[in-house]
Amino acid sequence: MPIQANRYVPDFAIKINGTELRHGVSVDVLSVSVTDTADRADSFTFTVRDRHPERGRFAGGGRLKWIDDGLFDEQNEVEIELGYVNNRALNFSGLISGVSGSFAESGIPTLTIRGTCMYDKLQRQHRREPFESSTDGGIAQEIALSMGLIPVVDDTFFEHPLVSPNNATLDSILRGRAERLGFEVKVKGRKLYFQRPRYIAEPGVAQTLTWGRDLRSFSFNLVTYGLPTEVTYQGSQTSQGGDRTLFTGTATAGQERGQMGDKTGSQYAARFGRNAILANDHNLTSNAEAKALALAHLEKRSLDYITGHGSCIGMPELVARIVVNLQGLGKRFSGNYYVTSTTHTIDASGYRTEFDVKRNARNDS
Repeated sequence: MPIQANRYVPDFAIKINGTELRHGVSVDVLSVSVTDTADRADSFTFTVRDRHPERGRFAGGGRLKWIDDGLFDEQNEVEIELGYVNNRALNFSGLISGVSGSFAESGIPTLTIRGTCMYDKLQRQHRREPFESSTDGGIAQEIALSMGLIPVVDDTFFEHPLVSPNNATLDSILRGRAERLGFEVKVKGRKLYFQRPRYIAEPGVAQTLTWGRDLRSFSFNLVTYGLPTEVTYQGSQTSQGGDRTLFTGTATAGQERGQMGDKTGSQYAARFGRNAILANDHNLTSNAEAKALALAHLEKRSLDYITGHGSCIGMPELVARIVVNLQGLGKRFSGNYYVTSTTHTIDASGYRTEFDVKRNARNDS
C-alpha cells in the first residue's frame, strides 16, 4: 500500500533529557538530519546558530548561549520527531556523542550536535560470564534485557553448547551471531531487533516511487563478479565415544528467498561459470543447520547484485528495512528494492530524503 502523508509544511521536534526544545532553542536550529539503517547504528545531527545570552548583542566574548550551555553535553539523551505538521512520523532516540563548532567570518557562530542510537551502549558494555541460553535468539534476548531493552527476536531453532563471550563487547557478540545466520541487528528506540532481513520475512511493498514524479533521482550499480553460484557449509562433531559426524548443507543459485526480479544475481553469474564457496564451521550440530547457514550466506551475497542510491521529497515513512517499488527505470531495473539506509534532512531548502537500496535479482529484457 502506498504511503499517504501530509506533505505541506516540514516540521520537527527535539527533546533533550525529556525536555522539548521550544522557542528559546528551536528558532536557532538551522538544520536537522536523521539517518536510519538496516544493520548499523542509526545517527542524528543538528546545527544551531549560536548567539550571546542577551539578544541583540554581538555573539562573542566570554560566554555564548549554546556552546556554554550543558544542554548539549555528551551522553545527554536526544529524541527527535521529523516529518510534516501533523505527520512527524519519523522517530529517533539516542545519545549525544560529539559536538563541533564554527566561528565564521560572518560573525555567526554555529554548533553542530551529533549522536547515535542506544546501540552505542552495546558497543561499550563487555560480558564475561557464559549465557544461559543455548540458541542465538535466546542470547539476543538475554543481551537486550540486560541493557534494559525490549527484545524483538526471530526464532533460531539450532541449539549450541555453552557460549562463553570471553569479555567481548555485546555489540561484537550480537554481530558475530547475526553474521552467521544472515540476520540483522538493530536498536530502534528502546527495542533491540535480532531478525532475518525483512525483505525475506515481510516482502510486501511499503512504498512506490516513480522517476520523474516523486523519485527525484536514482543511480544504480550492477556487479556479478564474485557472486557465488553455490555455497556449502560443513563441519564435524566428535561424540563422547570418539565417533566423528560430518554435517554438510548446500544452497545453489536461484534458491534465495525474497527474490526481487525474474532471476537472481547468482543465476546470472552462473551463466559465466561456476563459483562454489566451501565454508567450514565447527559449531554445526546438524545437516539442517548447515543448509540454513549456506542459504543465509548465498542470500547475503546475492543482495549485493544491484546497489542503488536515490532521492525524493521528504517522506518520513520511508525508512530502512522496508521494500520499495521503483518505477520508470526501464523493464530490467524497475521493480522491488530493499531499503538499507535513509537520511532525512530539514534545512533552509525544505525537507528531502535520500536512500540506499539493494536488489538480489532483476527482470529479463
